[in-house]
Amino acid sequence: MRRNMQDSCSKNAVFDAASDALLTKRELAPKLKRSVRTVDCWMRQGKLPYIKLNKTVLFRWGDVLEKLASFRVN
Repeated sequence: MRRNMQDSCSKNAVFDAASDALLTKRELAPKLKRSVRTVDCWMRQGKLPYIKLNKTVLFRWGDVLEKLASFRVN
């Protein structure tokens, strides 16, 4: 039983690590199938959550998916 819990936790950790991966604008744009310019526009419009460290802008993939899901119509 304990081993199953450990295996389950390690699998969730891998998923969490992937969803919490930090991406640049250039890395995010192809994942969204959009241009970097569109990513910039969506940032200004508040459609994408981002982290800004000095001049560096980063996106957490899980947060981006969650925010985009909030715009779902049906």
